[in-house]
Amino acid sequence: MRKAIFIFIAIILVAVSVDWIDACSEVRTDKDMFKRNLTYAEMYEYKDSTYDFVIRYPSFFSEQPNDVGHARFCYSDQWATVVLEGYTMSNQGKSVKEASDSLAQCLHATMQKQGEDYFILSGPQYEKGSLIEGYSYYSKFIRNGKFWFVYTMVYPDRYHDVLTRLFKEIDEWQIWERPLPKLKQGENQTPRDSF
Repeated sequence: MRKAIFIFIAIILVAVSVDWIDACSEVRTDKDMFKRNLTYAEMYEYKDSTYDFVIRYPSFFSEQPNDVGHARFCYSDQWATVVLEGYTMSNQGKSVKEASDSLAQCLHATMQKQGEDYFILSGPQYEKGSLIEGYSYYSKFIRNGKFWFVYTMVYPDRYHDVLTRLFKEIDEWQIWERPLPKLKQGENQTPRDSF
């Protein structure tokens, strides 16, 4: 009887060891690791001390040096960079439609969505007039008085399908309120309004 129990325990230990070794030997891509980190990350809040706007960012993003009315948070490894930024810009008396159309042209937007006091633009990422191959942006602009408050993300195109949580953060962002996204932890779906 003792030998049977010993053999049974030994078989269980061998099975668990083999399963553990197999799980550890799986090759995970940088995209898989980013997805896992984003799925389980706590969301931190940044409040701008001058304009009082609030943006949320994943805990594994690093805070970059911030200027007045401008905050930047970045995730970067040797394969990809994802950047979240919050900032303000002058309204110059434009309506939502006028500002959306004007900025869509300047930013080479391929998708536009307008609300009562906001608009969302997305498209390929350009920097100083040059296309940044394989990168796109997704930005929400909210009008408040003489300013546009902007929450934007620049990301690798191949990460698009794992960024649902951040797309929802931007879609549901309000300047001062802190709504929680309606995405369940671990849920993976592309946003309805994505291009």
